[in-house]
Amino acid sequence: MTNFGEEGAHVGSAAALKNEDLIFGQYREVGVLMWRDFPLDNFMNQCYGNCKDIGKGRQMPVHYGSVEHNFVTISSPLTTQLPQAAGCAYAFKRKPNNDRIVVVYFGDGAASEGDAHAAFNFASTL
Repeated sequence: MTNFGEEGAHVGSAAALKNEDLIFGQYREVGVLMWRDFPLDNFMNQCYGNCKDIGKGRQMPVHYGSVEHNFVTISSPLTTQLPQAAGCAYAFKRKPNNDRIVVVYFGDGAASEGDAHAAFNFASTL
């Protein structure tokens, strides 16, 4: 997997978010993490899966994640982040005095998966 080509398109949405907002990404959202000051060393450590990697080398390259930056670890199967994001958004909605939001990124291939339609239904009815 690579993350060439669309990274800059996501920076605008990242700029509109608060640091407390939760992000579910796919493998192209490296620009969002950069906007949130994810250190370059952490990018490289994750790509090489070395001992300094946050995930301790348990993830594929370009599958970043950071609790500190409210960026949920990327999952390899397409679209699995959409139902998770809908569930988190619902949890945020139910919590009193909470103004956090959830942003989920996905591509055109993910939109044709069943999980996407399940997530859209959850988001529209909950």
